[in-house]
Amino acid sequence: MVASQSLCPPLQTQPSGCAILVGEDNRTVARVIGKILENEGHRVHAVATGPAALDALFNQSFDLALLSANLPDMDAKEVTNLYRFGSVGRQRLPILGLIGEVDPSKLTAWIEAGLDGCIGKPIEPTELIEAVNAYLGGEHVAPSRVRRAAAKVPEGGPAIDGRVLCDLEKLGGDEFIDSVVAQFISDASRLLPELSAAAQAEDTSLFRDHIHALRSCAGNVGAVGLYKLCLASQTMAPRELIGDGGAYVARLKAEFERAAAALDQRDWRDEAAAAAE
Repeated sequence: MVASQSLCPPLQTQPSGCAILVGEDNRTVARVIGKILENEGHRVHAVATGPAALDALFNQSFDLALLSANLPDMDAKEVTNLYRFGSVGRQRLPILGLIGEVDPSKLTAWIEAGLDGCIGKPIEPTELIEAVNAYLGGEHVAPSRVRRAAAKVPEGGPAIDGRVLCDLEKLGGDEFIDSVVAQFISDASRLLPELSAAAQAEDTSLFRDHIHALRSCAGNVGAVGLYKLCLASQTMAPRELIGDGGAYVARLKAEFERAAAALDQRDWRDEAAAAAE
């Protein structure tokens, strides 16, 4: 990507050198979170499965843990519950969940499982930094601060929200943007055929898992059209997913191609400037 003057000033960081465990199986999301935390001066240890997160918690020393809701093989609630049970007598480690949407009853279940709070997806750098700094400082962030991810997706608009890429630029410049976009293209290209297979097999549980992963990827590169289309699956009954799954996946593929083309054209700076006016 051709270097040019940033639209936004760089994020102000205050390195504190804490050790943070990040349990996230979505590589696009993990890359963004890791960069945000490293820019703050933290040391990040990333894992991609629930058992790996639990092993790290018991065998390494951390100041904070961030665990994705849908870690493979053992979700964040299971990991946290087992860790809390096995670490009785130790100093309490703050553990935050990384979630998309959650209703009050689900949030209560997370807290009862031993998590201290939750951070919404797609990840917003300022929000993540504020929450991490608050918990590292011993403060409690009320569950009511959890953001519904749907609220940050505007109605209509272009395939790409340039403001999200502006945030990525502030984190790591053009090289980092290129790496995150490449990861998004790779992950989405893998997930779309898997969605087609799940639709053909009428496996609604697997279908929704893949949709969740695709939605997280899309949100963290500002692919708002694809994000909104993924989000729409939450209102679809299993019967709809079975009956209309093929057509729905075709729409996802078309929107992905639109997003990929917009990213390839690299005109997001103009869109970010227009949105800021």
